[in-house]
Amino acid sequence: MPNFPLSSFRQAGNTFYISGQIGQKEGKLVSEDIKEQTKRAIENIAAILEQNGLSLADIVDMTAFIVDQADYDAFNEAYRESLQDPFPARTTVTVKSLPLNAKVELKAIAIKQ
Repeated sequence: MPNFPLSSFRQAGNTFYISGQIGQKEGKLVSEDIKEQTKRAIENIAAILEQNGLSLADIVDMTAFIVDQADYDAFNEAYRESLQDPFPARTTVTVKSLPLNAKVELKAIAIKQ
């Protein structure tokens, strides 16, 4: 990815704010499919969490940005396959476009217990 002026995460106390992640690996989208992009975005978030001693179970809030509302069901299917109940609180917003023409971007807030 280009060198954007942002951090992949910031920590404030025991709270971790994870910057938006898209379904990319080594600067390229993993697929044109929203399910595959969603799974990879979650894997990218998981990697950041693991580097800090956390897991996906520590996420308390997730914000999803999707480009096409018609992809909402497929997005939810991949989301449900990647995360476990109790799911984080979540807001989903439809946007005009995302970096690399991604179909989904996810940002998260996690709490270290």
